[in-house]
Amino acid sequence: MSPPVAFPQTLLLACALLLSGCTSAPVASPTPTPEPLPSLTATFTFPTLIPTATVTSVPSPTTSPAMAVDAGPVLFQADFSADEGWRLSSDADGGASLSAGSLVIAVSRPNASRYVIVPVPPEADFLLEAGLRAGLCGPEDEIGILFRVSPQEDHYRFTLDCQAEVRLTRVLERGAAVLAGPADAPSAIPGSPAENQIAILARGEIFTVFVNGAEVLRAHDPYLTSGHFGFFVRSAGQGQTTAALTSLTVRALLPAVTPTVTPPSG
Repeated sequence: MSPPVAFPQTLLLACALLLSGCTSAPVASPTPTPEPLPSLTATFTFPTLIPTATVTSVPSPTTSPAMAVDAGPVLFQADFSADEGWRLSSDADGGASLSAGSLVIAVSRPNASRYVIVPVPPEADFLLEAGLRAGLCGPEDEIGILFRVSPQEDHYRFTLDCQAEVRLTRVLERGAAVLAGPADAPSAIPGSPAENQIAILARGEIFTVFVNGAEVLRAHDPYLTSGHFGFFVRSAGQGQTTAALTSLTVRALLPAVTPTVTPPSG
């Protein structure tokens, strides 16, 4: 019987190292990346202003004969660009934006309103002409123009609702009073989508409002003598109202014509 073969020490050491290399080393688990927290800032997305149906509109009328005797030089004509100085904002309840050559206001909460002040100095007497386009609009929702707006937000408010009903209201810090209306405006185009041209003539204490060239309201009030202008939208019960101010021109007034009295011949 042959004697056992003695393995050299270096060969045993090499085998041990080879076997240890075949053993899988534990793999470290990757550190999980935390999920980002949702933003807590309320955001508002403007709905489509005008449905796909054709907008019912009328051609922009020239100044009617009733206004022509008062119309003076242009003080401001909006092109709805950002550099005009429009102050716009948005939140969870709605917002305002400049879009496609117009000023758009959307209100997304029932029985709420929103307005944007026009970037023009305050005026006392003026002729204002504007295009108002109803986008998403229920029967009692209102679109309108504010004028003689004070720093305390007192103002006069002309509104046209989507049933073609108009009114003129004085709004003071202590309360509101309807000066004229509500009244049906036969010259106004009701419904949505629709566009109407309105004009407001303010001289002293007398205010006259036209829709599509026809006089619809007249009122007398002495409280507010000068102030800014604004575009106004109010949502009634449906909670989603969208409208646009598509044109806006403010003119100074020519001096009032004093009738000449001819004394009787003696």
